[in-house]
Amino acid sequence: MKRIKNLIISMLVVLSVGMLGAWTPEYAISAEDRYADIVALSPYATEIIAFDQKETDMKLNSAPQYKALSGMLNACGAVAGSEIVAYYDKYYSNMIPDWQSYFPANGKYRAQDKVYVPSVMNELYSLMRTNVNDVGVSESDFVYGLKQYINSNGYSVGFQNVVNGTSIDYSACKSAIDNNKVIALLSRAVDVYNITENPTQDSINSTTISDLHIMVASGYKEIKYYKGGSLFRTDRYLFVSTGLDGYGTAYYKVNPHSLNYAYVVNIS
Repeated sequence: MKRIKNLIISMLVVLSVGMLGAWTPEYAISAEDRYADIVALSPYATEIIAFDQKETDMKLNSAPQYKALSGMLNACGAVAGSEIVAYYDKYYSNMIPDWQSYFPANGKYRAQDKVYVPSVMNELYSLMRTNVNDVGVSESDFVYGLKQYINSNGYSVGFQNVVNGTSIDYSACKSAIDNNKVIALLSRAVDVYNITENPTQDSINSTTISDLHIMVASGYKEIKYYKGGSLFRTDRYLFVSTGLDGYGTAYYKVNPHSLNYAYVVNIS
């Protein structure tokens, strides 16, 4: 009986594949977390850090700052993907056909235009299957769609995840940024920060993004605070393009972090 039961199950699987088509791994994980722009920006705290002296280790690369097109819902995946594509357009020509995302004279990135960035964003929105299975995008669809776009423009791309459970490889983040790479941050509900620096105290203004979101990191900042000659606090941040309207850049704190994934994007 057991052998007959197994045979029947096998026949049903074959029949299902024949009727529905081959199983596509990228799209099969319907239970994945979804990243969308259904977020509430909630300013809730200002922290004052008093110190005698401090040491700062930082590199803040210029990067694009885009926002979703009018009427484009749950689009943080496509926005982050467009920022990544535009960032690498400086280093890999024709990443955005017929347009340069930056000013050749100074290397700074252009503001979001009305033709080329929207074209990239719309294509990524489709390639990432935004809102197909549920709101926003899954991690696998975000990676798959970005890979498809980059491959179609003649380049290879790899994604190195530097998050492992509760830990993040901050050294790997620094090395990537030092080598002019960006990192896609797929976060849970998260705080981002603005830092106002003064000679003997820093003001850390916190804002909460209340749902899962995708941002792009292009810089880092480590601050060591001392009082009475002793180190009493070390803060480590990644400098991010938030992809949110009216809140272009901010610092994201990595000790501790609230990330599901942090992908260093490697293009060749």
